[in-house]
Amino acid sequence: MADNSGAVEAEGHYDVRKGAAAYAPIVGAFGALAVPTVTVLFTSAHHGKGILVTLATGLLVVAIIASLTGSIGLAAIGAEQDETANLPPAVMCIAVAVVVSIVSVLAAFEVLAALYLPTARTLFSLITGVGGLAGGYFTSFAIGDSYRTGPRDPQVRPGWLKKQWIQDQEYAYRQAQFIASVGAIPILVAMAARAFIGHFTPTAASVNTLVGVGLLLAMVGVFLGVQRTAHAFSNEDQKSVRRSEAYGTTAAVTLYTVALIVLLP
Repeated sequence: MADNSGAVEAEGHYDVRKGAAAYAPIVGAFGALAVPTVTVLFTSAHHGKGILVTLATGLLVVAIIASLTGSIGLAAIGAEQDETANLPPAVMCIAVAVVVSIVSVLAAFEVLAALYLPTARTLFSLITGVGGLAGGYFTSFAIGDSYRTGPRDPQVRPGWLKKQWIQDQEYAYRQAQFIASVGAIPILVAMAARAFIGHFTPTAASVNTLVGVGLLLAMVGVFLGVQRTAHAFSNEDQKSVRRSEAYGTTAAVTLYTVALIVLLP
């Protein structure tokens, strides 16, 4: 397929706006499903195991807040009219909140297993790791077609591309795969350690840390993502995904997943 300047381009690409619009209601519903579980935990008696109830409840509350705010951020991206270069990094930032929501719910299931099915704790901790692997992959996925976004004017686009980190389609896909692979390594190591070495006993400090860090990552991710949806002024260049954003978002979800795997009961 030829563009306006006569150059040949590969056909087909992922439209991040349509994807975000489709994900928004799913992510919002996911968080709402955690509400009944929180209600049950608050009304159940677990004598001598209050710290586990606190951890499970805290993780579910993190999931609720992260998913609801993340769904609003995704809906905002879905409302965009133009496929500007700032949208892929905006999605990556908001995806941090979405992944935090997913792994927090899975981690809460592991804590519930520690309460009711102690022999299944390792299994559910590994499931939490699998959720983190999937989340890290989908976070980096936005890089793949980020090359397609940006100015459409054939007289402006070549000069603009030279200033960007991602300058062609092949490099974009290589970076997406590389970042996803690098992000998976710590999670796989943590899963192996959990399966063959063991786990830490939860303390009040570790519970507060896991819940607090989860809330912080979700709020910062949504805030940065929404800020990234701001449009460039007429005298400014569009700002495509930066290396720090690509690596930083993947590192955030990876390290949080690792912390959950290691510190869960």
